[in-house]
Amino acid sequence: MTTVLVIGATGKQGGAVADLLLDHGHDVTAYVRSPESPSARALSAAGARLVTGDLADREALASATKGVDAVFGLSVPFGSGGKDEEVAQGRLLTDAAGQAGAHLVYSSVRGADRLGETDLDHADSKQLVEAYLRDQPVRATVLGPVYFMENALNTGFSRLPDGVLANPLSPGKPLDQVTVRDIAGLAVHAIEHPDRFVGERIDVASDRVTGEEAARILSEVLGREIPYQQMPLDQVRQWAGDEIADMFQRFEDNTDFLDIDALHGRYPDVAWHSYADWARTVDWDRVLDGQPQGR
Repeated sequence: MTTVLVIGATGKQGGAVADLLLDHGHDVTAYVRSPESPSARALSAAGARLVTGDLADREALASATKGVDAVFGLSVPFGSGGKDEEVAQGRLLTDAAGQAGAHLVYSSVRGADRLGETDLDHADSKQLVEAYLRDQPVRATVLGPVYFMENALNTGFSRLPDGVLANPLSPGKPLDQVTVRDIAGLAVHAIEHPDRFVGERIDVASDRVTGEEAARILSEVLGREIPYQQMPLDQVRQWAGDEIADMFQRFEDNTDFLDIDALHGRYPDVAWHSYADWARTVDWDRVLDGQPQGR
């Protein structure tokens, strides 16, 4: 049994990691901002110990990491403090794990080990966090997830309740995607095998699908036709801002895809999910009714 601190344990990534760690019989401490939230209460009922704090609280982080074997953590983009706020979070997390002598499994973003401005703050910030991490005496594993499958559950954007799958990409444009279930699977595998994973940096993808393919899969899972609808990029820019619109333009122009078969072959102990596998795990009645999907 490993003692693990999970940062962001009431979020999608952290929640998936905490759940899988508990399933594997590990001792889990969940670092949460609000211990009275429904998600935090559910974690406590499942066997996690709750510790209150946020990613800007150096003392709380230091106290929470004391005595743990491993830390799963991430920094949070799109906060009011912008890129600087996320970089500060990542540095505090790195310092806390290093001072505790814990194995840090940090969830970043694909390609953030390459220094060079992307003009996407949420990617540039993680480059700076990773650069700081590399210079510190910390036992670390870095995961670099691609685009999340769970983004389709943001129904205000995907418009699934309207009977379509909306996205800014061309219908036939392939997009590497990952589910938080697979991030959790690889993270927990790394925590359980530190000798193999300390010092590793792994970009992570579950499947590659086009918008048309995703719509076809969702049609099969939901039992009704879900056509794909390309959303004008100008509309995305108006609704979600320049950074999100620019991100989708990068996806549209991208020709650099991960070797997903090689990745999955290298880590066969992870129960990898195809897009269809993932879609079958979702409670679509709750999603389409506008109810939250767990953590």
